[in-house]
Amino acid sequence: MTAKEMIEHYSKVTQDIEKNIDLKKYVYTIHDNDYFANTISSNATELQKVYWEEILQRAHWAGLSSLIRNLQWVKGTAKAIEDNNLLSFSANLRCLIESSGDNLLSLLNVPNTLADNFENITKCISGKIEEKTMYASRELEEILIHFSYARKISEEEKTTNGKMPKYQNAKPASEYLKILDSKVDNGPISELYSILCQFAHPAAHSVHYLFQMSFDNTKYEFKYSQNADKDYIERILNSYNDEIIKSLQYGFNPGIMTLKTLNYFEYELTKTPYLDGIGLGAMKAWTDITTKMATLTK
Repeated sequence: MTAKEMIEHYSKVTQDIEKNIDLKKYVYTIHDNDYFANTISSNATELQKVYWEEILQRAHWAGLSSLIRNLQWVKGTAKAIEDNNLLSFSANLRCLIESSGDNLLSLLNVPNTLADNFENITKCISGKIEEKTMYASRELEEILIHFSYARKISEEEKTTNGKMPKYQNAKPASEYLKILDSKVDNGPISELYSILCQFAHPAAHSVHYLFQMSFDNTKYEFKYSQNADKDYIERILNSYNDEIIKSLQYGFNPGIMTLKTLNYFEYELTKTPYLDGIGLGAMKAWTDITTKMATLTK
């Protein structure tokens, strides 16, 4: 499959998700810290029930919104290819790659963590946990909060709210690119991202691609090129075929896996039945989870 075909494939997958999932069904409820400290802190069973219901809701929020966000970028990328619009293509693909890196970095371990803790989470949300036993996952909670709330914190916000938790700080784009490049600095996906930035920003690339240059002894001649947008788009798609495919797979699969894992839990709010019809083939990360869940849900 080529990069262009992969973009078209994920564009169709996410549009099908958009068409077949009723977003109005999902209303997430997150309590503030005072509720936990002052209202239910003395009732361990209720505290853990609410805590894990919120974790499952945050996981669903992250999984589904990661797909919807990527949907917008992949639709923009596909439309730019169709319209032979290099600048739109560059901007959309650049943002799609960065979004995919965020999805991978934030959601990579979420499905497996949920599967590993399936029995205890199920006890908690059903209210059947032993009174003196406390289960929590600070790491999972912080990862999910980071996905939904991380941002560049302004000096004004720091002054008003004091020191903010590290997980609420947005990570630099370089971290998203590095994880897509298998933790290698300045890898091929990072190189592609840099090229796309040159076109998306008002840099020389965004002007000079329009021209054909020739040199005759003492003078340069610049003339407007025919089909420049189409030619450059095809050049990028062909030169970085594997990197684009890899970015798309890494960008979409963690969200799909998260939602499919949530479907195993008896918690109606975080069920997305349509996702059960989307196959992930022999992907090892997913087959490991399905094998584990087959044992746990006998």
